[in-house]
Amino acid sequence: MRKNDEAPASHEIEIEDTNAPCRIFLIRHGETDWNKNFRYQGVSDVELNDAGLEQARRVALRLARTAPTRVYSSPLARARRTAEVIMEHNAGGAPIELCGDIREVSFGSWEGITLPEVKRLYPEILAAWSATPFSATPPGGEAFEDVASRARRAAALIKGARKPGEAVFVVAHGAVLRALIAAMLDIGNMDVMWRMRIDNCSVSVIDAWELRSSLLLLNDTHHARMDDGEIARLSFPS
Repeated sequence: MRKNDEAPASHEIEIEDTNAPCRIFLIRHGETDWNKNFRYQGVSDVELNDAGLEQARRVALRLARTAPTRVYSSPLARARRTAEVIMEHNAGGAPIELCGDIREVSFGSWEGITLPEVKRLYPEILAAWSATPFSATPPGGEAFEDVASRARRAAALIKGARKPGEAVFVVAHGAVLRALIAAMLDIGNMDVMWRMRIDNCSVSVIDAWELRSSLLLLNDTHHARMDDGEIARLSFPS
């Protein structure tokens, strides 16, 4: 065998963890009137609307056959109510644990107003934030480096409590779920989080082993377009 054909040294070969992974289900809350009208919500405590409650019921049916051992929810009402609806349809019986680190990003003075209004009132800040979100902060809002830091804390909490073969539900918000996915996958450039689409009551799934994590599913909303019987027969990838 020529030198260039030799197998790499053993420390260069990725060692597969043979244990079953912990499966982490990341669920965005249902729709609110502010979602419907494209208003920035952030930490404003907006309740689910009727469409959001129906979305929560549908994702609950999707998850009904998966019994989680831990359920984490943002303390904001729209996420907390979504988590409650999910667990009302779930025989697992795990209590809902509120976690402040997975609350939504604070958008400061942008909260309650629409994108066109932000463009009119804060054109320079919006332009900088749109180009590189980590370089700009809405007035009175939360710096994205702080969001990334608490996403990493939440990822460490969730993965630290994981056990092989178990399931964990995390019910939160669009921006923080993107940051959490990036943190769990050890993605160094957090700007990549804005390339992910996370719809209301979508399900994303991460399989977590002791040494690594793998994204299995992103922004799955099949349950939103099916009747109840079809939802009940839906399965997740193995």
